[in-house]
Amino acid sequence: MEIWQIVVICILMIPLFLAANYFIVKKMAADRRLRDDRIERAVAESVAESFSDKSSRFQSWPKYRAKMKRQK
Repeated sequence: MEIWQIVVICILMIPLFLAANYFIVKKMAADRRLRDDRIERAVAESVAESFSDKSSRFQSWPKYRAKMKRQK
């Protein structure tokens, strides 16, 4: 093959690459959106469950405390 034939093939493959890239990115974005929606639903269910008991709604939860540094 001559160099001009290779160049023509490469130029003709650019739209194919862009189309494939578009569909791949579109599918990945849809999958990520679906995963984020599932996570949000799970968190919402967990929060709703923890707040459904009215007696423990104002309960104080243990707070995080950083470890004390050792003094030398």
